[in-house]
Amino acid sequence: MKTTFTSFVADMEDIGRTCNRAVRSGARTLAALPWPSLLAVSIVLACLMTIIPLALTLFVGFLLLKFVAAALFGRRPQQIVE
Repeated sequence: MKTTFTSFVADMEDIGRTCNRAVRSGARTLAALPWPSLLAVSIVLACLMTIIPLALTLFVGFLLLKFVAAALFGRRPQQIVE
């Protein structure tokens, strides 16, 4: 009968082996890429890592500003019906 700790250790070993395989596979893929492709992948990844967090931060900031404005002014603007 396995104890909880030994099953936890076995699960962590499996996760470690899976991560190790993924890292080795990624390293082999990077080693096989020609330098122009590596440059393009690096530029795209850098853009994604900078633009997406900026967009999410601005979204949260404007959403908070909207809530603060609604709390201060208390009512929504009236819509014009034609």
